[in-house]
Amino acid sequence: MLIRSISKIDDVNMEYSVQLTFRESWVDGRLAFGYPRDNTPDFVILTAGQQIWMPDSFFQNEKHAQRHMIDKPNVLIRVHKDGTILYSVRISLVLSCPMHLQYYPMDIQTCLIDLASYAYTTDDIGNY
Repeated sequence: MLIRSISKIDDVNMEYSVQLTFRESWVDGRLAFGYPRDNTPDFVILTAGQQIWMPDSFFQNEKHAQRHMIDKPNVLIRVHKDGTILYSVRISLVLSCPMHLQYYPMDIQTCLIDLASYAYTTDDIGNY
């Protein structure tokens, strides 16, 4: 995950706005192609509309989310020969951040980006 910007910290609503590039990678052997010594490309790029299995990741503390669609969707789906898939998307989020303001103006806040899977446990997947 690459944080591109933090644009607003709102202590009244206890939230903050962030723009980021979110990336996930996984292996789906059904999409492996080519042989190690042939002349096939190292990877192919899929369009956002093509149907492949995708992880069900979501941001638990999300209040609002927006995918960027300037000219075309800001999404990359790259499939490598061995079936490794890289999914990358640019999104803007408004995330909740419970703030403790009793020491204001000398307070320090820790705001999280809380990523989770909807259906899978940590034993099933690994978030790195």
